[in-house]
Amino acid sequence: MTMRLGTPDLQAGVLIVVPVIVSCSPFDPSLTLFSENVGVSVEQDVGRRIAFGSGFITQFLPQPLLFLCDDTEHTFVVNVLANTAGPPFKRGLAVFSAFAGAMAGVSCGPGCFFNTVSQQGSFGPTPIRIR
Repeated sequence: MTMRLGTPDLQAGVLIVVPVIVSCSPFDPSLTLFSENVGVSVEQDVGRRIAFGSGFITQFLPQPLLFLCDDTEHTFVVNVLANTAGPPFKRGLAVFSAFAGAMAGVSCGPGCFFNTVSQQGSFGPTPIRIR
C-alpha cells in the first residue's frame, strides 16, 4: 500500500482539510475486503506553542468502503481539527504524518471474517505547507 497527501487547506483556523491519496494491490479474489482506515496527524509551531490535531476515518462493511484495492490511486478527504488544548493552526509549514490500512478475509456471516490479511501504508513525518 502506498499513500501520499495533497495540499492541505486551512479553514477558519481550526480545520485542515487534507486530501489523502491511497493505492493498494488487489487481495486474493477468494477474500472479501471488509475494513479500511486512515488517519492524519498534524503538528505546527505557532509562536511558543504547538498547534496539533488529528483526524481518522474507519469504514467496515456493510458501509461503503473508502477505496478499492485495485492498484489505482484513490483520493478522499480527512478533516483534522485543532485540539482545543493548543492554539489554532496558521497558514505555512506544519508536520504531517498519516497511515492507512485495509483488511480482507473469508466471510463467516454478517460482520464475521477469518483468515484475515492486511495491507498498511504510512507517510511522514513530513513538513507540508498549509494553504
